[in-house]
Amino acid sequence: MATPNPSAGLRVLVVDDNHLIRKLLALILERAGFEAVEAESGEDALSLAEEMPPDLWLVDEVMPGMKGSELVRRLRRSRDRRLSCAPIVGISGRVRAASELLLAGCDSFVPKPVDERRVVDAIRRAVRVRGESPDHVPAA
Repeated sequence: MATPNPSAGLRVLVVDDNHLIRKLLALILERAGFEAVEAESGEDALSLAEEMPPDLWLVDEVMPGMKGSELVRRLRRSRDRRLSCAPIVGISGRVRAASELLLAGCDSFVPKPVDERRVVDAIRRAVRVRGESPDHVPAA
């Protein structure tokens, strides 16, 4: 008998400037039972979140305009707890991006090229971390 997935059905905002990577990540998420929403920049993601904050963020580091780590810092400093306490998973193919994203406040990191199992595991790990400590102090 399969164990229930407590993170299934969560709305995940995928933030990546590469259209094909966004589509691949959205497909991976939907296959795992998540609802995927896409944004091609940090600025677009913040606009979408004002209307309806996602349950979880999947954020690339390297994007034109606002870098992923800056987006994560903005989220963690937000006065809106739906943003400041949301689980965030960083993604990137760039060397040193993992440390930048994690220092900014990501709960987990997945290197590119993305692997379906690693993405889903990182999301579940981030949800568990936030679920265990709902009063987690956001990174500055």
